[in-house]
Amino acid sequence: MPLNPLQTQAAEFDIAATAGDARSGTLRIKDTEIQTPNLFPVVNLYGGGTSRSLYGGGVHRTLKEFMVGHEVIGGGDYDEYFDGIMYSVGSLTDYNISRERYEDYISEPVKNREGFENFNGTLFLDSGGFKFLGGHGLDGSNFEVEIDQEKVYEIQDKMGGDILVNLDRPIAPSDDYDARVEKARQTAENITEFLDLSDGTRSARFLTLHGYNYSMLDTFLNEIDKIVGASRVHDEFDGIALGSLVPMKDNKTNLIDAIQDCREILRDWKFDDLPLHVLGISSTAIPLLAAVGADSFDSSSYLHSAINGKYATSLVSTKSLSEVDFSHCNCPVCSNDELVYRMQGNARYQKDVLGPVAMHNLIIQKREVAKIRDCIRSPGTEALVDYLEHTLGDHKSLRRFTHRVVNESLGGYF
Repeated sequence: MPLNPLQTQAAEFDIAATAGDARSGTLRIKDTEIQTPNLFPVVNLYGGGTSRSLYGGGVHRTLKEFMVGHEVIGGGDYDEYFDGIMYSVGSLTDYNISRERYEDYISEPVKNREGFENFNGTLFLDSGGFKFLGGHGLDGSNFEVEIDQEKVYEIQDKMGGDILVNLDRPIAPSDDYDARVEKARQTAENITEFLDLSDGTRSARFLTLHGYNYSMLDTFLNEIDKIVGASRVHDEFDGIALGSLVPMKDNKTNLIDAIQDCREILRDWKFDDLPLHVLGISSTAIPLLAAVGADSFDSSSYLHSAINGKYATSLVSTKSLSEVDFSHCNCPVCSNDELVYRMQGNARYQKDVLGPVAMHNLIIQKREVAKIRDCIRSPGTEALVDYLEHTLGDHKSLRRFTHRVVNESLGGYF
């Protein structure tokens, strides 16, 4: 039976179904809507070019061509695979652009720009906290921008993000207790400024949390409570974004621990009605993290696999591009003779070979996330358990994690 919807200043999160600790619902922000659990692919919107080149970016440019159904890739409708995307403001100067190009990139909302008019998904703008951690700014070819919370929010606001996060201070596995507390304090100070600056915004605001277990997350929240106040956090934030997990993105034990403990801490702090987004994970972790209660994730694994010549045959398996029989896949990329011809190496530029591979990889991931949603929305937990067993349980390296999640979060086998 559906739970009562959460109505906050800018977002509505309606949980439609649960299966053990897993949950599925709808997140509405402005005029966008995504079904959860969901995957936000990382897309570099601005890669050094102009509107004529869809703002450049090599393989990222080809992904954007798919995103908007550009004639260069034969058109087509790929909207369902871009219902939500992630972009970091820390990537604005990755291509060593000039000040004039930088100022152009942030001069108007992304969705208002020439070339992006057909994109109508949810745009999640990350603050770039990890990149800016050491006091680094945005470095272009002939300029540097000092970064603080005010400047980050100014950029996010100008770019018209649907989901914004405060400038955070991610922790590292090597940090001692005092270092983690200090980063939590600095993040809390940014949170207060972020909420003040964004008062009245139509964008959803997600609070960034950092920690690998209950104790670390509790310490982080206590520092936020001291400076911001728990009641203000609950009243003004629309969601939670859990960070600092990239260094352990391939360690399934630590990832499961982090999400399970985060869900528990959110219940104890009465934030469990807020959607939980997990920042920067690999695709193989998606089913496990969805099963223990994560609502959304972002990942660039689809792209990195393609760049490394890997073609996804499932959520957890790939083949070398040279060994692929494209007729075995019915996705819109592999069903297009011209795109298959390019993936076979028949293109002048490498981006036109690997871009369609990346799009195929993303489709495989998004289709699997849709299956996970369907399983959660089926009665009981049996459908989700069966999915995990057939998707992950047959892989020796993933079997024990599957059994753990089933036993701890889905009611067990008996």
